[in-house]
Amino acid sequence: MELTLKFSAAPAVLFLETQIPIRAVKDLNQYLDARHNKGAESFANKLVGQISHGEQLKIDHKDPLIDPFTKIVANMSQQYLSQFCNTIGVETLKRLPHMHSLWSVHSYERDYNPVHDHGTDTIMGLSFTTWTKIPKQIADKDDYNSSKLVESSGIADGFLQFHFGQTSSRGLEELRPPFSRMIKPEVGKLIMFPSWCQHCVYPFEGEGERRTVAGNLNMFPENSI
Repeated sequence: MELTLKFSAAPAVLFLETQIPIRAVKDLNQYLDARHNKGAESFANKLVGQISHGEQLKIDHKDPLIDPFTKIVANMSQQYLSQFCNTIGVETLKRLPHMHSLWSVHSYERDYNPVHDHGTDTIMGLSFTTWTKIPKQIADKDDYNSSKLVESSGIADGFLQFHFGQTSSRGLEELRPPFSRMIKPEVGKLIMFPSWCQHCVYPFEGEGERRTVAGNLNMFPENSI
């Protein structure tokens, strides 16, 4: 007997990843080098990051050095929305992106971000993060492998982790897909995700700065503004 089989998967979350141009990385660093440890406006009162050795700074998304990056994430938001609607089988929603907030995180040894999510003015919100500087001890690490998470291996030091459901050590045997994702930070890598998706950043040891640029986008209905 021949049977026709049709498999379907129910997506829990959609991530969009790209590599931004090296020019954009240099422009972001030029903007931030002129402000880091120079008394620039702090954004720490808006963020949960436990950044006691570094700082968290507000970024002006209209600055000439930042504007090209702003355009990149705005374009990505449209690609994200189109793919999300296609994935769940609905007509593409018409939304206009607007920068809600943009900031930098200058992390050093033992700085970290506890589990949190992001908020926007609109119900639909997209968040993003990229890295413009990474300490060598993080850059030299292998990609995350949960089987190596033993004997204080430090396999996740400095990594970003997303949480979008309950995950257990028996998940594979129970045929449960993973509901978390570990991301190794890399210079120029940019991740876009829904603002509700909880995530955290693990601390690292040793010298060097882990420099992150992150932000949130409001997604206004097309006819509302």
